Amino acid sequence: MAKGKKSFLLLNYFKPSIYLESYKKVNLESLKNSGIKLVMCDMDNTLIGWNERIPTTDVINFVKAVYAHNMEFVLFSNNIRSRVENFAKKAGIKNYFWDCKKPLLGKMKLVKKLMPYKENEVVLIGDQLITDVLVANRCHIKSILVSPVGRNNGESKFMQFLENFIFKRLAQKNILHEGFYNEGELGGNYEIL
Repeated sequence: MAKGKKSFLLLNYFKPSIYLESYKKVNLESLKNSGIKLVMCDMDNTLIGWNERIPTTDVINFVKAVYAHNMEFVLFSNNIRSRVENFAKKAGIKNYFWDCKKPLLGKMKLVKKLMPYKENEVVLIGDQLITDVLVANRCHIKSILVSPVGRNNGESKFMQFLENFIFKRLAQKNILHEGFYNEGELGGNYEIL
């Protein structure tokens, strides 16, 4: 296999199904119409800033809206138990997983065991290509990439460098361009799903 073809295939592991500005732009009606039954969501820099503790009214309303659409909501975070648990309880989230070690598959396999949905019935919302989108693609589930809530997020310089490098490579291959969202019209369906 040619080197260019191989790197292109590798980059597809970092390609989200949908790219939105924020979780607030997620069209739940469209997801439901696409057969999604389980909405998994990262916490830090996806729903709240990495240094915030309390869910906003918007977050609480989003979680309620997922449940109102008869979909299950799961908080799926790499953060520690106390932080994830406190946030989940305050946000009214019934199911949550901490220390997920994304993009490793261990906790994802546990979720699949405890919540036996088919791969095409699950979507993961997150703000990072190298954790959220990669783990979703490795598990053959849909992913929604959102822009980070906060830029200065306490993660290592190496991780920030890697994320920026992958974004640039995706842009070079015309796969994904930072800031160019596929919002769709409100109430319209996502073509990608």
